[in-house]
Amino acid sequence: MILSLLVVVVLMVVSVGATGLCSYEPGTPENGPVREVDARTFMGMEARAASFPLRLPESPEGWTTNSARRSQVEQTPSPVVGWVTAEGGFIQLTQTSLPLADAVRGIDSHRRDLDRTIDVAGYQVEVYHSEESDVRDLWAVDMGDARLLFGGASREEDFLTIIEATVTSEPLPSS
Repeated sequence: MILSLLVVVVLMVVSVGATGLCSYEPGTPENGPVREVDARTFMGMEARAASFPLRLPESPEGWTTNSARRSQVEQTPSPVVGWVTAEGGFIQLTQTSLPLADAVRGIDSHRRDLDRTIDVAGYQVEVYHSEESDVRDLWAVDMGDARLLFGGASREEDFLTIIEATVTSEPLPSS
C-alpha cells in the first residue's frame, strides 16, 4: 500500500510539474519583483459603466500599479486600484458614489473615528483612525461627484502624494 501511494505521489508531481502552472522558489518572497497591472484599461472600462466620474492618477516616480479590481462598499460597486510605493509601502484607492459617512463606515467592518483633517490641493482630506492595532487609517476625500478612500501601509507623505495626484487629475472619459 505504501508503494502504491508513493507511485501515485510521484506521478502527481510529474504530471503537475509538466504543466508549467506551478513553481517552487525556496526562500522568502520579500523584495521580489512587483507585478504590474494595466489599471488604465480596467479603469477605462469601469468609467464607462459607473454612474459617477472615476479618476486614475499617473503613478508617481518609482511606484508600481499592482492591483485593479472591482469591490463593493455597502453593496455598491466600487473600483479599487493599488500601488506599491518606491519604498515598498502599499496604498490602495477605492472610489464610490456613496455619501462620505456611508463610504467610511462601509469600506470594511472596522470602526474608525475622525482623527484629523488636512488640506490637499484645495480639498479637505479626513483621516479616520481606529484604536485597534491591526486596523489601518483611512484617508477620505469628498470630491462632490465621488468619494475617494485611501488605505494601506505607507508613509504619510506617500498618502499625500497620491491624494494630490488623484484630486488634481481629470475624470476618465465615460463614453
